[in-house]
Parts: sequence; structure tokens; C-alpha cells
Amino acid sequence: MQTYALLKQQLEEQSIDSVDFRATDLVGRFRHITVPSSRFSESIMEEGIGFDGSNYGYRRTTGSDMILVPDLATAFVEERDGERILVLISTIRDAETGEPSSADPRRATAAAIEYVRKLGIADGARVSPEFEFYVFDDVRFGSTAGHSLIEIHPATGCDHASMTDQDNADRSAYHAPVSQDRLFCLRCEMVRQIEAAGIQLKYHHHEVGPFGQQEIELGFDGLVEMADTVLIVKSLVQSVCTEQGMTATFLPKPMHGQAGNGMHLHQYLVRDGANLFYDAHVDGLSELALCYIGGLLTHGPSLMALTNPSTNSYRRLVPGYEAPVSFTFATSNRTAAVRIPAYAHGEMTRMELRTMDATCNPYMAFAAILMAGVDGIKQGMNAERMGLGSSDARTEHVRQAPRNLEQSLDALEEDQEYLLQGGVFTNETLEQWIRVKRDEAAAIAVRPHPHEFTMYYDL
Repeated sequence: MQTYALLKQQLEEQSIDSVDFRATDLVGRFRHITVPSSRFSESIMEEGIGFDGSNYGYRRTTGSDMILVPDLATAFVEERDGERILVLISTIRDAETGEPSSADPRRATAAAIEYVRKLGIADGARVSPEFEFYVFDDVRFGSTAGHSLIEIHPATGCDHASMTDQDNADRSAYHAPVSQDRLFCLRCEMVRQIEAAGIQLKYHHHEVGPFGQQEIELGFDGLVEMADTVLIVKSLVQSVCTEQGMTATFLPKPMHGQAGNGMHLHQYLVRDGANLFYDAHVDGLSELALCYIGGLLTHGPSLMALTNPSTNSYRRLVPGYEAPVSFTFATSNRTAAVRIPAYAHGEMTRMELRTMDATCNPYMAFAAILMAGVDGIKQGMNAERMGLGSSDARTEHVRQAPRNLEQSLDALEEDQEYLLQGGVFTNETLEQWIRVKRDEAAAIAVRPHPHEFTMYYDL
């Protein structure tokens, strides 16, 4: 267990000059404030560092004073351009009361776990994300009154398929041979830094997209710990690329006609160390697992307002392209929102939510996923008995995913009671989230799109 004395000793022994306090803003950007190690003290550890919560999107300008308080258990050392940094992920407190803030997304994740324990359903959840992202040499973009631009330069050696040659552009680079996996060494550096941060890694490889799409998959961890890890991994991937003069993006659909980036989430519940999705007496998933899946599928549209919260998310989820757009579960049907890995048996039995992407705030998304699943367990929403199995994937009663962010936000306004149970989310937090996301959707809706010029300019 980490203590102030042990961290102070580590700073001195490893000649670390900086301590980073990190936290996510409302939409999921990993922000930081740095103090010199000479200022690192027990009082800072206990009292935290004040900041303006309105700039993080948590509050409006009135009453926006908040405090970052580091969680010692999250400490790890990161090196950036030769600078060694002790990183501490922080929780957020209200400045006036000193109490944990209801607006803190990390609090929501912990509260979701506590709610499940109080109900006696499980001790916790174990989750494992798959990170898909693109690495480019350069990306130029801008949008002003008379200027609209997106210009992508694939990484050198990853442009073997011409963007104008559809026959080549459509070919899969999945698990590309070493001789064609030009970013292998870059990924290895990412992995070294991820493991140095104490994160368990499963594997990494080139993904389907021939223009530099990558995948890194992690081992399983608890819900709060993995939400922390999502932010750390994204930050490390982006920092490694920046230091190599490149750029990485987790944007769900950076290029038309090319594979999109999801963040599939494998998951199961545990009690006393046992996997509750496994039942030795039945063939397949346990009753609890089927009800959990039923909850995810029933609340799917509103859930996507938190797991797929960008306008770009829905450019990836297009029917007819093997995108997970049907609220059903299956073993091999790639259009299903939930997949049951055929190779996962016994204590490794699990389900995979395929809809979500990395533009989410992981704390809010993970908490919402757990709350949807738990509501399914409470209400007995057995997905099999509801006719949501793979054989029903194309029947009329199976709902399809929202087509845009506005539709998912509409769904969240109509279906949010399951999120408010146990005080996991608050009305204020959900109202702020919806307000911010509607503003984002409106910002896209009122701006001309470059492709509109292609279609209509000469009419």
C-alpha cells in the first residue's frame, strides 16, 4: 500500500522532479496540474489542489471552485522527453464542503460498484477493453467561416494502399506480417510504457485498417481501476506518437470507407472470486449473465449517450458494414451489440459490448454499463427469453442503435431512472451532460460539410 512516506522516498531515490495531479474533465479529456517534487507534502496530499470546475465542464461559473485530491493507490512514474514524473490520479471534492463531489465521474464508478455490493448481487465487475486507434504522420484540420479542412497523411510505410484505389484500400491489414507491420516498433514502445505504469497487457497487433490502424488489448481489472487505465493508456499512446513526430487518434471514424475505431469491452461479475456469468450446471451463460445482457440491450439507446457520446461515434455505426447496430447478442454475428466469445469457457466466461468507443468518459460509461446490467438482473430481463438471441437479429422487434447523437440523448432523457439508483448518477450530472452534448451536436449541425460542396456546389 502506497503512503506519503514511500512516495517521498521514491521521489528522492529516483531523482523525480515533478508530481502530476491528473483527472478527467466532463467529456473525458485527461487534464493535469504539476507541482515540483520539493513542494510535494502531506498537506497537499490531504488538502489537495484547488481548480476551476467550470473549465472542466462540471459546473457553470457560479460555485465552480473544486479540489483535486490524489489517490495514492494510483501512483506510477512516467517519463516524457527525459523528464520523470510521478503521476497521481485524483478524486474531486467540493471546495466549500470538502466532501466528495457528486459531479466527479470517478465517484460515480465507485458508487456503481458499491450499489451492486449493497444489493448483494456481486462483489464487483471485471472488465477488459480493446483499444483501436490510428497512427498518422500528420493530420491537418480546421473549421472557420471560410475554411474547412481535413487532410490525413498516413504514417510512412502504411500508405501501401492508395486512398484513391478502392481495391487496395478495402483490403484487410488485420495481423499484418512483420514485414508490412511498419509501426510494430512504435507499438512495442507504447507497450513498454504501458507496462511500466503497472498495467497488465494481453497483446497488440495491426488492425484491419491498412492506413495505420492499431489495436492494444488489456487484461482484466476492476471497474474503477480500468477506467483509470483507459485514460492512462490513451495518454501514453498519444504522447509516444507525439515524441516520434506522429499523431494518434481514437476517433471512431477518422476516414470514410475505412475501418472504424471501437473500444469493445469484455466484462463479467464476480463474487468471492468466482465468475457469476459461468454456471457449471447449464450449457452457456448463467441466468444472471443473461439478465445482465438483457439490461444492456433494453437500455441500449440511452446507454449509448454515455458510451458513444460524440457526433463522430455514429459515423462508425452504419448499418450494412458489419457494425454492431442491433440490440441483440450473438456468438458470431458482427451486427450484434453484444458478443459472446466462443473461446471463453468456464471461469473465463464473459460477454463483450461492441458498440462503445473511446470518445467516452470511461468513468461515466463504465458506471452506466454496470447500472444497465444490474437493472436487467433486478428486473429479470433474461435476453434469451426476450428473444434477443442471434437467431432473432434480423426480426422486426429487435431495436437498432440510434443513428446520431441527438437520438441517443433523446433516449437518455426518456430512460435514465436506472442510472439514478443508489445515487450513482445525479439529475444535475445527467442534465449537464445532455446540455454539453447537445451543444456539440448543434455545433456540427450548423456548419457546412465539405462533401456538401461535392454534391451541391454547381446546382
